[in-house]
Amino acid sequence: MQALRAIGLAGVLASAPAAAAPDDLVARPLVLDAGQVAARLVVESSLASKQVLAPLSLAPDAWWGATARWTLGIVHSDASLDRVDFGASACVRTTPGACPRVYHGGGLDARYLAWAAGSFAVAPRARLIVREVGPWKPAATLGALARWQRGRFAVTADPYLQLGLANTDRGNRSALLVPVYFAVQPTCRWALALETGYVSELVVWRDGYHVPVALSVTARATAHVDLGAQAGFTSLLGPQNNIQQREMWLTLAWRR
Repeated sequence: MQALRAIGLAGVLASAPAAAAPDDLVARPLVLDAGQVAARLVVESSLASKQVLAPLSLAPDAWWGATARWTLGIVHSDASLDRVDFGASACVRTTPGACPRVYHGGGLDARYLAWAAGSFAVAPRARLIVREVGPWKPAATLGALARWQRGRFAVTADPYLQLGLANTDRGNRSALLVPVYFAVQPTCRWALALETGYVSELVVWRDGYHVPVALSVTARATAHVDLGAQAGFTSLLGPQNNIQQREMWLTLAWRR
């Protein structure tokens, strides 16, 4: 009988959406509550030598809790793809490389809370993105958002496979990305995080990968508003490293 009760309790915990105190940044649920909305504006810029603030973009993201388990969104920022990069739509200062035009791509984001019990939470995730509109470069991503959290510490990963759907011979190749975040929340209103991981096109996954490294800080400004900043290297380690390639983000996030 005790075993049956334990199994039943585990089932209840796994079926219940995750919850956290409003100021608990590292334990924030992976999905929104039903009817909840969230929006974010990310200011993305290069910090490379002689290219500071060029390009410069204002990338908006928005999500809606369709049910207690399903969250749907419209995304533009590199942060929404867990990429340490710059130049997402919409570009206010264009450059031939990262920001060739004002609007050059966005996407749809869907995630489902599959497990939330104890220290672990897992949300399978799929995205349909357009990396470029000229030439047309659509892609689909399949993966899962996973987090282990204990007290003031959390480790989050968002591994996914990105599949190029058209114009693969023009740079829209399939890729494997394994972003990993190590976060700590020293006080109730702010948190620090180290972002790194593995990024590579599948055709060169053994000797063509690179490892981004970035540091970020997030502060809970009000009950509904977060402010954040990040700076880092888009390709610090690996065979394809480039220490001159640096980025900076400023974020304004709102949820209700």
